[in-house]
Amino acid sequence: MRPTLKQLDYLIALKQEGSFSKAAEHCFVTQSTLSAGIKELENTLGHILVDRSSRDIILTPLGEDIFEQALKISNQVDELVMLAKNQEEPLTGTLRLGVIPTIAPYMLPRILPSLQQDFPGLNIELHEDLTERLIEQLMRRKLDILLMAFPHATQDIEHHILFEEPFVIAAPHNRYKKQSVSLDFLDDKSVLLLEDGHCLRDHALQACKLQKTAQKRTFSATSLPTLIQMINHGYGVTLLPKMAAEAGTLPANIDILEFKSPKPTRQIGLAWRKTSPHAREYQLLADHIQKLQKT
Repeated sequence: MRPTLKQLDYLIALKQEGSFSKAAEHCFVTQSTLSAGIKELENTLGHILVDRSSRDIILTPLGEDIFEQALKISNQVDELVMLAKNQEEPLTGTLRLGVIPTIAPYMLPRILPSLQQDFPGLNIELHEDLTERLIEQLMRRKLDILLMAFPHATQDIEHHILFEEPFVIAAPHNRYKKQSVSLDFLDDKSVLLLEDGHCLRDHALQACKLQKTAQKRTFSATSLPTLIQMINHGYGVTLLPKMAAEAGTLPANIDILEFKSPKPTRQIGLAWRKTSPHAREYQLLADHIQKLQKT
């Protein structure tokens, strides 16, 4: 006798929701139905999966392993259904899109209205987080596709570069008279950067050759808005992706200085699992976004 998909879904919900009552609510069943389903799963497998001696919901070591496999099976079944459905109409159903914080507030308002108009059957679920956590969720099949910045090591991940974006310098108003500068402009400046873990920090260090300058920074922040406010109050300079400088949200007390050619850049692209059956659709999505960027 084999476990049923419903029993596996009950176990997944229990692990992710952390309680029988919340898991039952998530699965739209009664708590007794969910509890009985998990007990049937344990009887089928011949092992206890849930430690019921604790007040907290804790899976046994085997339960954790079964949960991981159940999650893969559930996602694969969902992909099977979507694969069949999308043969009739591409880019329909739910798309779980992960986006990094240095892209989300600047690029999404531009592309989402068009995607909703051109693909009315597509329901986009947005998840904003740092790159490493998004990639982990992608590989665990909790996300379908990522909108992120490159270069980045992406083992087992297919990616499509959408465009290349230059960096600019944000500086306190009227502190520097130059409108365009070379990279050596930063050599004697206090450069404020995002904290470790943000790919923008790594890209800025690499693209602008800031390894030495970075040691002189006096402040690191968790977000671009925080950095911008520091510049607004006269603390050093920072590097911004151009989309952030063009968003119309910068305070009046900030000047933007362009780099002379060759300009330091980062790449913006989409990434998905190499094993995904939706590669053709994701390529279609990439082509659509590229067209939007040119308009």
